[in-house]
Amino acid sequence: MPPVRSGAARTASSQPLISQLDATYQYIRNQIVRGEVEPGAKLSRRKLADEIGVSPALVQHALGQLEKAGLVECRPRSGTYVRELTADEFANLCDVRELVEPYAAARAAERITLTQLRLLETSCRRYQALESQISVTTAELELWRIHHALIEEEQVFHGAILAAAGNTILSGLVQSLQLLGHVRRSFVSNSLGNDPQVAGEHQQIVQALKARNPELAGAQMRQHLQNGRGVLEARLRRHSGSK
Repeated sequence: MPPVRSGAARTASSQPLISQLDATYQYIRNQIVRGEVEPGAKLSRRKLADEIGVSPALVQHALGQLEKAGLVECRPRSGTYVRELTADEFANLCDVRELVEPYAAARAAERITLTQLRLLETSCRRYQALESQISVTTAELELWRIHHALIEEEQVFHGAILAAAGNTILSGLVQSLQLLGHVRRSFVSNSLGNDPQVAGEHQQIVQALKARNPELAGAQMRQHLQNGRGVLEARLRRHSGSK
């Protein structure tokens, strides 16, 4: 695990207990979400405590919160590990998204603001720029970085639509999108270059939102989710069977 670069982490021991816990939680969460710790890796309480400058007990408390958020799993008499998304978990996540997000897109088409549309258009451009890097990249570490950058952009894009729907319960779903990053680096390096052109699908959704067409926005979102599911679910199963 890389040395601490965050000023907040270095000064955690001088903060009040609640602030220390928040800083500890955010430090570990950021390492996981950014792919600095690979899915399946075991987390050392003592090492993390030394890096952050807090007690192992506080790290354990933060790991408990991360387990509730679905980012880590605590195995009895073994330790705490970064969650790795299984094919079944991926299918369950897709089930929820395919039920909720088309409805959110249709609702957003009636409520979205110009500011939110500009945010989505900017996100489309960033996603397209990332996709263009894939075809000229062969290094596993760089593909891993692109993979996590794409996941972060997915959170921005889908999160903006969920927020535009104007339903606070729906907007909480964006947190589950971080689980899409929980696949091993070897899976990413063997499959990322063959992923569908998601940026184009994002742009089609934005066009439906700009047209204020709820039915089309919902249909485009459903198709987008189903396209991604069909490709990635098959690869997760093949990858799991090859271990």
